Amino acid sequence: MSKKSALILSLVAAVLLIFTFCHFYGDSPDEAAEETLRVQDATGVPAEAVAPPVKAEPPPVDVSAAPPSTGFLPTEMEEPGKFAAYQQKLKEMAVCLNMQMNALDPNVEINFETFNQVINPDLGEVVTQSEEWTATDIRTKNGELRRIYIENGPSIEAESSRTLKYEAFSQDGTSKSLPLSKEQTSNPSDALVASLEADGEVVSRSVSRRIFYSNGDDLLLVEKNGKIFSFELTHDGATFRCSGADKSSTFQCQCRNNP
Repeated sequence: MSKKSALILSLVAAVLLIFTFCHFYGDSPDEAAEETLRVQDATGVPAEAVAPPVKAEPPPVDVSAAPPSTGFLPTEMEEPGKFAAYQQKLKEMAVCLNMQMNALDPNVEINFETFNQVINPDLGEVVTQSEEWTATDIRTKNGELRRIYIENGPSIEAESSRTLKYEAFSQDGTSKSLPLSKEQTSNPSDALVASLEADGEVVSRSVSRRIFYSNGDDLLLVEKNGKIFSFELTHDGATFRCSGADKSSTFQCQCRNNP
């Protein structure tokens, strides 16, 4: 074999090795760019900025909780301190998120419907909403406090799925899991959930929802016994988060500028 032929064969072998390495050990720049564009098209933001959605935490268990009272009183009349706190926090929220807001009506109970009337001028109409989890606290006849926690999430088949946790709480707030079979914890039936609730008297119901608005923003909301417990909203490059909003003594908020 001549030197020229040997050189050509060596070059061909080198090219084949490089091609094989690129094929098996990494995507091409074009493929990586296409994947980035797919993420951008799906989310509207650069791929490196995409983060998993935040999940709201359930309210802490109150081992001394009594069944919630029924009836309606305007928040200003029921708890003047809470109404004043809402007025102040909403002003802070407007500044943090650079939002226009309506005035808070003193003659209403503060729940999602009335809260939404305050914050929606810049957000638009509610497009859809999803329930992320529920937490139902019951007190058994022997005084034990239990929590029935159901988390909703998409399954591999893109259908809704539910996961059940059943816990008991001691007086110091420590928890222990109560025995359930794998079949009971995965996609529990409504009949099973109802039977667990029947083990005691319901003292608290909490639900977490994500509400999507026509401007593209979404509000993460937790309600406890029909009243707002916590909320989080991202708008105009900042995030405003509050918790303990059901009582003036625990109402805390923070503003964060997003990178």
